[in-house]
Amino acid sequence: KEQEQEEAIAKLKDEHRSAMAELESRLKVEKDREVSAAIAKTEQEALDRLTKVKIDHDNEISKYKAAIAKEQEHTDEVKLKLEQETHSKVLAEDRLKDVKEEFKYFINSLPGHENSSYNAEYMIAR
Repeated sequence: KEQEQEEAIAKLKDEHRSAMAELESRLKVEKDREVSAAIAKTEQEALDRLTKVKIDHDNEISKYKAAIAKEQEHTDEVKLKLEQETHSKVLAEDRLKDVKEEFKYFINSLPGHENSSYNAEYMIAR
């Protein structure tokens, strides 16, 4: 009878060990799933934050590029206007020079201009 009790106790211990091992195995699998899920969630949140930062960064870059393009357009307009003004000034100076030459020729072609108190240079300067 004692032998049977010891065998029954040994059998119960084996069953208990087997049940404990199975329970520990299930707990480990469940814990691994939870850890994996937490890691995946954290990675997704980090990826979402990085994506938002990149979108914000790209938007800022687009704003700066638009501002730069607008400034460049304004600069090009001012540059063109200055070039046109410079061209007009050169044309006006050339025309003035021609008019002075024509006036000088006209004064010098008048009869008796040599005796006049007004010479062509003096009259042009006025």
